[in-house]
Amino acid sequence: MGDSSKSVLVSGCSTSFGWRAARALSARGHTVVAGLPEPEGRHRERADLLRADGASVVSLDVDHDASVAEGLRVALRATNGELDVLVNTAAYTVMGPLEACRPNQLLSMLNTNVVGALRLFRAVMPVMRGAGHGRIVQLTSGLGRAVVPFMGVYSAGAWAQECFAEALHYEASGFGVEVAILEPAFYRDEGPPKKVVGDQDRLEPYQAHLVALAERMQQVEQAPKGDPEEVAQAIVDAVEAAKMPLRTPIGRAARELVELRAQLTAGEYEAEIMKRSGLL
Repeated sequence: MGDSSKSVLVSGCSTSFGWRAARALSARGHTVVAGLPEPEGRHRERADLLRADGASVVSLDVDHDASVAEGLRVALRATNGELDVLVNTAAYTVMGPLEACRPNQLLSMLNTNVVGALRLFRAVMPVMRGAGHGRIVQLTSGLGRAVVPFMGVYSAGAWAQECFAEALHYEASGFGVEVAILEPAFYRDEGPPKKVVGDQDRLEPYQAHLVALAERMQQVEQAPKGDPEEVAQAIVDAVEAAKMPLRTPIGRAARELVELRAQLTAGEYEAEIMKRSGLL
């Protein structure tokens, strides 16, 4: 696709990664449409900053079909009917023991992280297919290819995002549409919004395990974390690159986790995760 100016729709701009990516792409001279829920309401401050950086802002809530359809319609009006790239960053994290996750909480997360991605794919594909070109950049996680204790709910969504994106990568290639998956790990600001699993009475039996994990995580917190601007730059690179690989881990932690899963046997990997989580 080269590095000339492109029309780019970025979803999830109420979150850190989407907001940073939209600003970075605007600074590079791309025509950016930033999608986020309630841009004139609870996210107005962030929307105003995006406008000040030169992006157009549209109301876009990936939880709802009608919002995605209307958001795309307004976005295309801002780009004179062209759409070169979709960057999907809309997602949130659910943490805690799997047993303590209520079914409706899982369904809510999947509606945003997975069905939301599907809604966006379905919305932009006719436009890109008609143009004979396009690129979809799906932000997932290093946990889209590995799982760690107490992140199973989030990993389920990240794995499903990767599944959908890889399937679309194959299916859309005949129409000139590329799909690239970016897999960040841990960064020093908020990243995706976080929620804790809902059943407090189911959490209590895990307190010793959660304390052990917290102690391990505190050690990790003391180590330098990546700059979240690294994720924004990776998104810019994915938009501008002439060709993208299907998957790109972002940051040292994501690369280490993916390499760990690839290099160890199943038994070795299990033991290493148990040890790193403080469960062994």
